Amino acid sequence: MNATKIPPLSADDDNGLVFACLLDGKGGGKLIGWDGLKSWRPADGPLWAHFNGKAPGTADWFHGTAGLSEVSCKVLLEEETRPRVLSSDDALLAILRGINLNEGEDPYDMVALRMRVDDSRLITVRFRPMKTPREVLADFTKRKAGAKSVPALFVQLTERLTVRMNAVVVELDEKLDEIEEQLEEGNSSELRRDLSNVRYTAVGMRRYLGPQREALTRIQLERPPWLKSELESLLREAAEKLQRYIEDLDAARERAMVIRDEISNRLADAMNQRMYALAIITGIFLPLGLLTGLLGINVGGMPGVESGWAFWVTCALLVIVIALELYIFRRWKWI
Repeated sequence: MNATKIPPLSADDDNGLVFACLLDGKGGGKLIGWDGLKSWRPADGPLWAHFNGKAPGTADWFHGTAGLSEVSCKVLLEEETRPRVLSSDDALLAILRGINLNEGEDPYDMVALRMRVDDSRLITVRFRPMKTPREVLADFTKRKAGAKSVPALFVQLTERLTVRMNAVVVELDEKLDEIEEQLEEGNSSELRRDLSNVRYTAVGMRRYLGPQREALTRIQLERPPWLKSELESLLREAAEKLQRYIEDLDAARERAMVIRDEISNRLADAMNQRMYALAIITGIFLPLGLLTGLLGINVGGMPGVESGWAFWVTCALLVIVIALELYIFRRWKWI
C-alpha cells in the first residue's frame, strides 16, 4: 500500500475519496489511495476514510466493496439531516454538526459530518469542505500525535467539532456587548439589524446543538462494546460543553430580546417627547390663532380699524395671552 499525496481540500473528483489513512496505533498514520482502500482488511490496521458525499464514486464504493448495510449507506449519503446517532450492523452511525470555517463562508452556517465507526474502521462523509478532518489528519501525518485507535479518533473528531463552537458563542456575547455600548449614540436602525442577526444566529445554532447534545448522550446510554470507559468520559465532557453552549445561546437570545425592548422603549420615549413638544406648541398657538382669526374677519364694526395704535395693542394682547398660557401650563406642571 503506497502512500499518496493528500488531495486539495476542495477535492470533488468522481472517485469521492478525499483521503484515507492507516493508523499505526502509536499516534501516527500513513496515507493510502483507492487501491489500498479497496484491498484493506481489518488485519491491515485501523482505517480512517474520508469522502466527498457528492461524488458518484462514494456511493458506488459504499454499495459495493465497502460492505455497508443499506441503512448505513442511506444515513451517510443523506444530504440534509439533523444531528443524530443510531446503531447499524455492529457499528455506530453519527451525524454531527460543526462550525463552517471555510474562507468566505458564514461560520454560523454549520456543516454536517457523517460518521460510521466500529472498532477497526471509521468512515466520514462531508458534502461541503470541512477543515476539522484535515487538521485531525495532520495530527497523524505531521505531528505524529493522533489517536491510537478508531474509537479514540471518533471521540477526537467529536471533541474538536465541539470545542470550535466556543469561539462563536463568545463572539455572540461580545457583539451584544458592543450593541449595548452603542445604545446611547448608535443608529437605532443599524443596532436593530445587528441585534436581529445575533438572534438569528443564536436560534440557528440552538437548532443543531440541542439534537447534537442528545445524540452524544445516547452514545453514553447505549455504549457500544468497543467504546472504552475513558473515551466515554471524554464524550460526556463534550456533551457537558454542548449543554453549556446551549445555555449560553439561550441567555444570548434572551439578552437580545431585552436589548430589543430597550431600543423600542428608547424610540417610543423619543417619539413621546416630540409629540409632547408639538402638543405644547399647539396649545400655545391655538388661542392666538383664534384671536387673530377673529380680528381678521372682514365685517363691519371691527374695533380699531381706524386707529393707528390698534395693531400694537393687539400684539401686546397676544404677548399677554402667551405669558398667561405659560403661567397656567407651569402651574398645571405641563412644562
